Amino acid sequence: MPFGKWRNFDDCVADFIRQGKTEEQAKRICGALQARLEAEAAGRMFNWEGEISPWKGSLIHGKAIHPVKTVHPEEWPGLRVYLEEELRKAAGSLVGAPLLLDHIHPLDGEVLHARYVDGTVEYVARLDDPQVLSWVKDGTIKHCSVEYVWDSLERVNGVAPRGITFTGLALLKEYEPGDPETTVQTWEAIVERLKEAAEAASTSNVEKDLNVEAALEAVNSAVAELAEKIERNNQSLLSRITVLERIVADKKPTGEGVIDPSTSRNKTMISKSVVLDELRRACYERVPKHWSYGAYLQNRRLKDLIRKLENSELEGEP
Repeated sequence: MPFGKWRNFDDCVADFIRQGKTEEQAKRICGALQARLEAEAAGRMFNWEGEISPWKGSLIHGKAIHPVKTVHPEEWPGLRVYLEEELRKAAGSLVGAPLLLDHIHPLDGEVLHARYVDGTVEYVARLDDPQVLSWVKDGTIKHCSVEYVWDSLERVNGVAPRGITFTGLALLKEYEPGDPETTVQTWEAIVERLKEAAEAASTSNVEKDLNVEAALEAVNSAVAELAEKIERNNQSLLSRITVLERIVADKKPTGEGVIDPSTSRNKTMISKSVVLDELRRACYERVPKHWSYGAYLQNRRLKDLIRKLENSELEGEP
């Protein structure tokens, strides 16, 4: 079945393989793109400036990632830099990406809409998992972490991925977030309050004396509630910064990364040998059977990248 510029799904996969992606990467990218186009065709997309289309499941929303520098002591690259222009270009690719729990467990849900606004990639997603949704509501899950593939790496006070394509969004329960300013919240409560305010405002033309005041009160109440949530979130972030500093010192596994304000500027390129050594240390010869399929795919990607680097050169390598 045709979608986008491709005749069918296999044509899309072949196109991305010609661009240098592995078969697994190409299938995941095309799956996300196909889901996005189908969602648009079905009219299920969310418009920030419009209304929410009726949805049987539950909606969550938040901030997926900001322009930030992150540190990964036990991974490669150890220092990553996410550039604003790259996140702005890549934001739309998050639409259709599947939801996961802690980068391991697939969830019944997907991203319905995403855009770059006010210095962050914002998203709205469907989550049809009552247990995970309850964790979001009670604050057990507050943060998220993106999954992505990239076209190239550039040395910019660290390693900056270029040509980012988002392939998943993980809700973090057991891991600390790499970007501590990411958020995950249910949409239901805020939407209901805003709908009540809109309904109250719409009746003001008929019953001005009674309903204008009620509409203003409803709007002010919704704004006050949002302000309280922002304040609580700020306090939570301040406490998490202290926790993250201890985690980095103890080398506890994290999500996407941790801001490192002390890293010095270094414009030298990464040598091919260093890259290969780091990748070989991170790659398992064989993934244990009891590990998840996601871990197996990740290890396959590492092996594919090692083979590619052994037979080619890094960008900018003499």
